[in-house]
Amino acid sequence: MNTNDHADLILKGASFFRGIHLDNEVDFIAIRNNKILATGRENELDRYLGPDTAIRKYGKDQLIMPGFYDSHTHIISAGMADKYPDFGSCKTEEETARAAKAYADTIPDEEWIFGFNWYHVYWGQEELPTVKSLDKYIPDRPVMLTNAEGHGVWVNSRALEICGITKDTPDPPFGEIGRFENGEPSGYLYEMAIGLIAKKAYTLDDEIEKGFIRDYMKRAATIGIVAANDMLPYYGNDMGKYRCFSDLDKSGEFTLRIHCAPNLFGNLDEVKRAAAIYDSEKFKVCLLKAFIDGVPTTYTSLMLEPFIDNPSTKGCTLSDPNLLKKKVEEAHSKGMSVRLHCCGDGAAQYALDCYEGAWDKYGDTGSRHAVEHFETTIQADIDRFARMNVIASMQPEHLAMTNVFEENPYLVRYNDRQKKFSWPIKSLMDAGAVVAFGSDCPVVTNNPFVGIYRAVTRVHNDGKPEGGWNPEQKISMPEALHAYTYNGYYGVHREHELGTLEAGKLADLVVLDQNLLDIPPGKIRDTNVILTVVDGRIVFER
Repeated sequence: MNTNDHADLILKGASFFRGIHLDNEVDFIAIRNNKILATGRENELDRYLGPDTAIRKYGKDQLIMPGFYDSHTHIISAGMADKYPDFGSCKTEEETARAAKAYADTIPDEEWIFGFNWYHVYWGQEELPTVKSLDKYIPDRPVMLTNAEGHGVWVNSRALEICGITKDTPDPPFGEIGRFENGEPSGYLYEMAIGLIAKKAYTLDDEIEKGFIRDYMKRAATIGIVAANDMLPYYGNDMGKYRCFSDLDKSGEFTLRIHCAPNLFGNLDEVKRAAAIYDSEKFKVCLLKAFIDGVPTTYTSLMLEPFIDNPSTKGCTLSDPNLLKKKVEEAHSKGMSVRLHCCGDGAAQYALDCYEGAWDKYGDTGSRHAVEHFETTIQADIDRFARMNVIASMQPEHLAMTNVFEENPYLVRYNDRQKKFSWPIKSLMDAGAVVAFGSDCPVVTNNPFVGIYRAVTRVHNDGKPEGGWNPEQKISMPEALHAYTYNGYYGVHREHELGTLEAGKLADLVVLDQNLLDIPPGKIRDTNVILTVVDGRIVFER
């Protein structure tokens, strides 16, 4: 027997999901080096056994499948959100300020105090917080607390001073500095104004960044994530240095395939050069990211029609539409793939217009563009996704941002058409569009089982509405797994080597303690990962 047929590792006995169009009636998968050697039935297994073959045996109530691909995440921000306190449980502005002080006292040697996930809506107040409460408790060190949506920050007077923000500082394009009646900064900054703070606050040491990346990879392995798109831009700043990722990759520490998306509004020739330099099997600079709009909850998403509860506005853009169109065309001409943040139906429509214009001007250059956070739309634009081969990058957990369905702000903010087409996942799939799932971590958890549960059931944590919100948009489990695996790789031109369990493909896979294909929906979120394999190497085992 040819020893080249001998596997290093064989996983057997479980149920399989090899891919949505593949035969799943197999009994084992054999891995040699970093690739899948074979899948097959029990009577074929002996030919792959060698003296050093390791075997893991599982039951049919467990599942072996491709590892998960998180198509939208923020690795450095996730690391910061893990390190710094979560204020989501605080009930008032005063309580949050006191909690920030308590944390600040535990890190006396750090200059900046960060925190996340506060939200004035949680406090039951319409008024936004101000410097007054933070100054009362932390007058001498800069504080930057990011709200639950990530589209607003609350700072103290010391932070404003360090960043040079005064009464005379003009609002930046597509952003706003909150102000008191006398014109002085109030301590709350919206959208692109966040960059005025972030440029000073987010000057992180390389070793700190590497620590965040290591922590993210370690956590990702425990929940079966083997690849991710890291969206670097954050209000004019790229959160993450190429060299930090590359150093960890070269040292053999990578347990995740990371595809970075730097700023579309940067120098694209420089990005193109970086893409040639950083192009390993596990770390690539291969995407571009920009914001078209904000989020519906703060009326900053760009809508086709006015908000029902605020008819004076249809939202706004966070970038110059004409410049955006030119940059999309430039990227497309260079064969680069763009990711545009679009929560509103107007933003998604403009993104599709930009992509269509670039295609008409330059033809097929190999670019695979995407609309990020695609949330609501019109039927004609669903059809355009499929016709233009634009990826709908969606985060199903955003469908239920509130625990209780009746508190969902979209119910009072959107008109009937917008609500009907909220997260139209099934309509997109039926039209033939590519739908790729992700998390938007740290805005919500990056646990894929939570996102899968939401896409399959379309209910909030209170189990409402009965039957699901827009139940016609519910999808099957195989469709959800396909969106969380193969379609992510499609977006970065790697579907030929990853995303399904086939001989010759790279061995990135997971073993789950439940067979997702054969359990009631209520148990999906209880799923745990038993084993995670990346590049043929076990990187996590429970």
